[in-house]
Amino acid sequence: MNQPNTKPYTLPADASWLITGCSSGIGRAMASLVASKPNQRLIATARNPASLSYLPDDNPNILKLALDVTSAGSVDAAFAAVAKHFGTDFHLDVAVNNAGYSLSGDTESATEEEIHDEMETLFFGTVRVTVRAIENMRQSHDHRGGVIFNISSLAGLCAFPGHAFYHAGKWAVEGFSESVAKEVHPDWNINFCIIEPSGVKTEFEGHSKVRTKPHPAYAASDMPARVLESYVNKGLAAGLGSEPSTIAETIFTIASRGEHIPLRLPLGAVAWQMAKAKFEGFLGELDAVKDISFLGKTM
Repeated sequence: MNQPNTKPYTLPADASWLITGCSSGIGRAMASLVASKPNQRLIATARNPASLSYLPDDNPNILKLALDVTSAGSVDAAFAAVAKHFGTDFHLDVAVNNAGYSLSGDTESATEEEIHDEMETLFFGTVRVTVRAIENMRQSHDHRGGVIFNISSLAGLCAFPGHAFYHAGKWAVEGFSESVAKEVHPDWNINFCIIEPSGVKTEFEGHSKVRTKPHPAYAASDMPARVLESYVNKGLAAGLGSEPSTIAETIFTIASRGEHIPLRLPLGAVAWQMAKAKFEGFLGELDAVKDISFLGKTM
């Protein structure tokens, strides 16, 4: 079976980065960081380009674009605009699929529209940009390859109450990314990295967090989702969580250090510890059901 990310990756000195969801949070921090690097080219995207005013307008290496990842036409138009600006021989070196938001609340109260909007943004949006990025990265024989960072979350590894559809979207991103990473030919040198932060200080604020209408059956303070909300709110009030700039700097380091790209990267001590605990617990669960799983056959 083809293994992902088999070769060390060297980031070109004049690398081109495409980042989605640059209006705030990790995307904004990532765009600001790349823009500060000499000779790096940046395609910063957001649904509303006015939200990218923090980036300079007079730098030819920076292109600010409107991009709605839920629209295939918008993705196509953005890649066409990139080719027009930088030339038809443009090579994309790094794509960062960051656009997304968290849908939280009681699962029974979620509407069809809320569910579909969440999956369109988190999963299908990531798919649309990833497919176009792969197409570009594999076509140039003299400059083939690149890195695709898909921003997942601790929520892509561990599930918590009150976030069923956010988890569904992030788990879909994880499975998709792992499969495609094993599908591309090793000679293409296209690398995938699934970024899995725990709490990020902007994650639960503003437009990045959407809540379903509360359901009366889940309103009691001892309901698991309410207990988690209280815990998270206390943590945020205490200043817990990683700074978006720290996440951005880590992503840049992974791309530029000249080593193998990890397929998965939990970020933050909480993410690493909870991921380790989950998989260690899963090994115990596997042992407990071994006789059933083998369907009466000895191995």
